[in-house]
Amino acid sequence: MADKPRPDKPRPDKPRPDKPRAPKHTYWRGDTLWCRFTVAGREVRESLQTGSPGIAARRVAALRDKAIGRAKFGEHVVSWEDAGTAWARYIAGQVGSPRTVKRYADSLSIATPHFAGRPIADLGKDHVNAFVTARRAGGVSNATIRRDLQAISSLLDFAEDEGWREGNPARDKMRRLKEHRDPITLPDEADIAFVLSRLAPAHADMLRAARATGMRQAELATARRKDFDPVRKSLLLMGKGRKQRTIELSAEAVEILSRQPAALKCETIFHHGGKPIGQAAFVYSRARRAAQKAAQKAGLPFRGFRFHDMRHLYAVEFLQGGGDIYTLSQHLRHSSVKTTEIYLDFLTPEEAEAAKRGGRKALDAEAAIGEETASVRPARA
Repeated sequence: MADKPRPDKPRPDKPRPDKPRAPKHTYWRGDTLWCRFTVAGREVRESLQTGSPGIAARRVAALRDKAIGRAKFGEHVVSWEDAGTAWARYIAGQVGSPRTVKRYADSLSIATPHFAGRPIADLGKDHVNAFVTARRAGGVSNATIRRDLQAISSLLDFAEDEGWREGNPARDKMRRLKEHRDPITLPDEADIAFVLSRLAPAHADMLRAARATGMRQAELATARRKDFDPVRKSLLLMGKGRKQRTIELSAEAVEILSRQPAALKCETIFHHGGKPIGQAAFVYSRARRAAQKAAQKAGLPFRGFRFHDMRHLYAVEFLQGGGDIYTLSQHLRHSSVKTTEIYLDFLTPEEAEAAKRGGRKALDAEAAIGEETASVRPARA
């Protein structure tokens, strides 16, 4: 008589008065819990090497995930590390900016301790949620977490394209994660002067230039002398994705940039001892802390500010001086004028209305130029 085929589902665990109930897909064998389950017609049965139902449940879940991954994606299960190595080779040829590649790599190095050794096919929303929770517990802002998730999402998209997994929980989480921006606090003249007095001349002028141009710290640090035209009062910038853009400069900005001494082997405008200013963030943080201690010692009020706050100060002073919101948005290289509208909160109702009215005029003028250009364009033969 032929043996009866073994059922696909494991036999339900029979309650034992001397043992707690075994978790799903497990059973007692002496004092040790074993697992038994079937995936794609293949039975898995092995010792879980524990007598703890909680540990057994986690181990059997991991074994099932691994078996399911093998069934879906082949016998070789691609790990997080394997996927990361392949992704790094791919992304280097796809993203134009080395700085973006480095930022992605930095985020993935932070994520690796959370996902190391895990098959890339198994990484689900629970793992992503746990990563976000851990980052928040470390005091990291939502903006930084979103950047981390963006890198993880890029890797998971790549893995999905390669057929190593299905879905992208990092992308889904990123969409739901609101980015809470820190409130903007504009530095006052006394605080600025206090920090400037503790900086070397090149670093001090770089801070002044941020206020005079609205440029980001990285943009100022990498601005090249050959891209600066003092006659036309303009500066060519290299933005995200290697996109070039020329910005107009005020007379004050031209004066600050023009007085920077040239260095024989350094092409950047701002340099320290003939070398590019590469650790500007550290230098300004140190100067701010020194100013804070000096103010406390002297019994003087001092409110610290970030380098980026000088960009905010430029924006508000531009609008207060009669500039319009659209021109400011273009100058700051914002992707949307909605981002620029945060500065309207620092204006009087009359100033805000004038800034918006001027913005509408600028848009109408640009549209008119576009229509005029289209009207004189020769027709195709």
